Amino acid sequence: MRLAWRVLTVLALIMCARVASAQDERTRFFPRVTVYPGEMPPPEKVWLFVLAGQSNMAGRGLVEPSDTVPDHRIFFVTPDMKWAVAKEPLQLYQPALTGLGPGLAFARTLLEKVNEDIYIGLIPCAVGGSSTANWLTDSLYNGVRLKSNLTEKLKWAMNYGTVKGIIWHQGESDATVEKIPQFRENTEALFEYFRSVAGDPDLPVVAGELGLFQGVEKNRVEYLQINDILSSIASGDPNTVLVRSFGTTPKADMVHFDGPSQRMLGRRYALAWLSLIQHKNR
Repeated sequence: MRLAWRVLTVLALIMCARVASAQDERTRFFPRVTVYPGEMPPPEKVWLFVLAGQSNMAGRGLVEPSDTVPDHRIFFVTPDMKWAVAKEPLQLYQPALTGLGPGLAFARTLLEKVNEDIYIGLIPCAVGGSSTANWLTDSLYNGVRLKSNLTEKLKWAMNYGTVKGIIWHQGESDATVEKIPQFRENTEALFEYFRSVAGDPDLPVVAGELGLFQGVEKNRVEYLQINDILSSIASGDPNTVLVRSFGTTPKADMVHFDGPSQRMLGRRYALAWLSLIQHKNR
């Protein structure tokens, strides 16, 4: 009996370990040690970008080993308001859910494309599930006071560099019959607010489309409406550009972009920002 009990116990432990491993697949390569810079570069060499919105900006993709290699020309603001050397995951407000987002791919692509001796400071402020109304009313959402958190971190970061843009992905939570009529007004009000905090009325905003995944019909009409509104906002604002989601693929939940798509979107955000800046400088 004792032997049988031990065998059953070992088997149970193995099964639990396998279940835990399967549940933790998305995060198994998470960095275990945070690396802090010894000294920040001069402010004139640091470009600041806010990463804001909801879960697809916060990241739900699988973090691979290459994503956890620190890049000493890219920094991010930690939740306790410190600069750390950037590696995924960047968004740490929902540790049980957070994964790979587009932020690191965005910064890496930007560094590849510019010839200047610059550094990039990322300011992660995305919180999963948050609607535009939650942002406007500064709701306490998943433990984060949305507007206050962004405002506090942005103003603090501005002591270390120059704000160059807002990278924004939001809309899944607004893709309902009830919320869509207010989506444009709310989104434009938020962009105006972000620019006012940064002290730059012409601050570039790079917004991302919602994913329209092949074969998914749930909320498809509403997602199309959200994307049409975002496109209309970008068309009417010379300082806003829209990143398309064509060719992206989802996770199994059919809502969140998978890891390869998050990297793809990060590269598109960088190229869109560069295109917008080049157009403005003509």
